[in-house]
Amino acid sequence: MKKISSMLVVTLLALTAILSACSNSSAPIVPANNEPATQENNGANTPAEPAAGQEPAAAEPDHKQYSGEIVISLNGNSDDVGDAKAFEALAAAYKKVQPNVKLVWEPKGSSAGDYPTVLGTMLAVGNPRPDLVAGNYVPTYDKYLNFDKYRYQVNPYTGNKWDDDLDFNFFVAKNAKGDRIMLPTQSVHIMWFYNKDIFDKLDLQPPTNWDELAAVSEKINAAGIIPIASNFVWKVPQWVIEIYLDQFTRNWHDIVRAHEGDYNYDDELDGNFKADPNDPYIDLKYNFNQARMYKAIKDGQIRFDTPEMTQMVTNMAKVFPKYAQKDFFVSTDDYPLFLQQKAAMIIDGTWSLPTVKQDMANLNDPARLKELKITDTSSLKPFNWGTFENPPMTGDLVQGPVRSVESATGEYVSIIEKNQAQTDMVLDFVMFWLSQPGYQAWVDGMVAADEFNPGGPVMVKNVKVPAEIEEMFKGVKMLGNAEIPLNNPLSTRVPDLDKAHFNLYKEALEGKITPEEFGKKLQESWTKNFDAIIKNAGLTAEDIEHPERAPGQ
Repeated sequence: MKKISSMLVVTLLALTAILSACSNSSAPIVPANNEPATQENNGANTPAEPAAGQEPAAAEPDHKQYSGEIVISLNGNSDDVGDAKAFEALAAAYKKVQPNVKLVWEPKGSSAGDYPTVLGTMLAVGNPRPDLVAGNYVPTYDKYLNFDKYRYQVNPYTGNKWDDDLDFNFFVAKNAKGDRIMLPTQSVHIMWFYNKDIFDKLDLQPPTNWDELAAVSEKINAAGIIPIASNFVWKVPQWVIEIYLDQFTRNWHDIVRAHEGDYNYDDELDGNFKADPNDPYIDLKYNFNQARMYKAIKDGQIRFDTPEMTQMVTNMAKVFPKYAQKDFFVSTDDYPLFLQQKAAMIIDGTWSLPTVKQDMANLNDPARLKELKITDTSSLKPFNWGTFENPPMTGDLVQGPVRSVESATGEYVSIIEKNQAQTDMVLDFVMFWLSQPGYQAWVDGMVAADEFNPGGPVMVKNVKVPAEIEEMFKGVKMLGNAEIPLNNPLSTRVPDLDKAHFNLYKEALEGKITPEEFGKKLQESWTKNFDAIIKNAGLTAEDIEHPERAPGQ
């Protein structure tokens, strides 16, 4: 359930949904023992003392009481000690506030990664047994609860709007209907790791923009060290292009949003949309209409043979593959080069923060060296390291600040809608779990089992984590998620076409074709293969001509 590979599944959900990667706010103090907040500790007026000789009135719970059973079947193994201890602590905390609700922990899936198949089988029956699942693995199921309907509802266990207890903006998992079907608990953020010792020796500072990155890389290269270890499988042609093309596509948001009269138009959301290119969450401020995006591409409103694309590719070629390792286009083993101090920088995610720290403390662990396929141990010495955020591209064509690829890890929670009474009870539990009283108990259970190893900052607010974890993630700054369909025209999900686009991009970075030629060839490919691309996205020519109608209507 907490494996980082699960992050990719969530990313696929986000792309599929759109086409079909932690700030604490003020909140009432919740007692550390996970008891529900009372009127007194929420700052409300306390009841008057009973008159002399009068029996005190029985205390009324400050939330509705439920009775029944909730079955939880997230992605995981029944023998996972950390999950078991976390659930035990969570169940005990919830029992104090809802004594008549029985929680049943039935994780599904195995190390073979078969949870999607198992979940699909469970959902295929008329009345699925579980109430809570990781719905992102089967996003096409049509009976998930839409969490967006409840994000501003008052949480009875904190007195806050739920949106103030859980950061709803850091990652959005919606299905084809635009419903938010899943809530995660921890964030994933892509950034840069660097060797401080190498930088200090060469009198360098972390770059603050793309041109500085190129200049720093040139000096590191002159010292005989690989400036950047990366790969051309998923990092540079996916993460990096998304992060930086995003700076040049902010004017497209006003094109692809739902317009008045569209099937998914929401007057409150879309009617108040303001196309602010500096808003890191601009894509969350409207309902995305996939047919409008494809119609804009078909009609030429959105093009890839533009000065903006040329500038982005020109900048990218200043660094890649020029300052990467020699086998950059075929290798996926960039991390060992960083660990061996053969490379000064890598691009990676928050999950690598604990990994680097642990590896620095165990550089001579034979099992770990075998896992990393490191045979040359001559340069294996601890070194000082740090991180810096994605250095922005600059120039007159840049339309907005740099963002990142931000996804989710931790627990993925979806509610299967059943009868109203059951759904209300399950929602009550999820609001407890995904707010401070419940998630604090969950984390404490993990910590007690020595199994708490988050892949990124916890996005449930006001939850205390061990000091070393807090220190590890304190410098992570969420920038907004650039991994949206607008920002990677190389990927169409037509396999042969995607391969051709990757090769085209490779030729541009190598200088075999100019950045202008790259844009023209990419545009030609989209025009020539447009019908196949929209078919693969589940759309028809009729859908494109009438974007106001729901696809298939």
